Amino acid sequence: MYLVVGANGYLGSYLIKNILENTGENIIATDIGSDFQAENPRIKWLSCDISKKENIEELNQLTRQEKDLKIIYLPVFFNVNKNPENDKKAWNINVISFANFLNVMENVKSFYSISTDMLFKKDSDIPYNEHVEISPMNDYARHKAIEERMAEAKGYNIVRLPVMMGPSLSPVKKHFYDDIISTLQSGKSMEFFIDSWRSMIDFDTVAKTILRLMEIPDAKKYPIVNIAGDEALSKYDFALRLAEKYGLDKSLIVPVSMDNDNKIWVEKRPKKILLDNKLVKQILGLNELKIKI
Repeated sequence: MYLVVGANGYLGSYLIKNILENTGENIIATDIGSDFQAENPRIKWLSCDISKKENIEELNQLTRQEKDLKIIYLPVFFNVNKNPENDKKAWNINVISFANFLNVMENVKSFYSISTDMLFKKDSDIPYNEHVEISPMNDYARHKAIEERMAEAKGYNIVRLPVMMGPSLSPVKKHFYDDIISTLQSGKSMEFFIDSWRSMIDFDTVAKTILRLMEIPDAKKYPIVNIAGDEALSKYDFALRLAEKYGLDKSLIVPVSMDNDNKIWVEKRPKKILLDNKLVKQILGLNELKIKI
């Protein structure tokens, strides 16, 4: 039995898809509330607000008799407005609720939560592996650093992820990937950073890789694993590839520099943050791990 907590996000939707396609297991999928939920007789959808401890306790009562419970934990609150109300909400969801979840849930065979490449704030041409000392670049990353330590203390596992791209599987919630296509199809131009590079990967590849790790008992002995692409890509590079795939006008893709931007990020951000993916390729016997566009 898979329990996917926060299943209606972009990655959660791909995890549901891949569990159905690549395993014979049933799924309990939790969501606070959404206009769309994938329908399948193998999926049981539950409304669960992880900020409410009683909701977590109800979830535990439902799953505690499962002999093979595999949990994928996805909920996050990304605080970008920097006001006291959001600061408190982010802390409660990212740290307090996560701690409550770990404390309440019983009879867990496998547990994976997600973390971020934002744990590193210094530019580096050398990809960061799982053993490099972290230096979080913002509050979200600092929360994730705490989550990692809590999960590791429980004997659970974490996957660190870079920027993820891919078409949304929801008919009512589009991803940036979809926005790029629709904007270029309408003949409008878009600006993309040309000098910010990440180990970009797609949602489907991440979902498949997480499931493969969960199905390999030996993978549990690696508390933290990076799932990232082999290439250093900017969003400008990605947009060009997307335009080429769909036969769209590349001249509408306008390169801009992070040095000239003061609209998106208030704080200075590193230009090159890459994750080393050698460990996950070793565990799974992979020769390459590249983004699918």
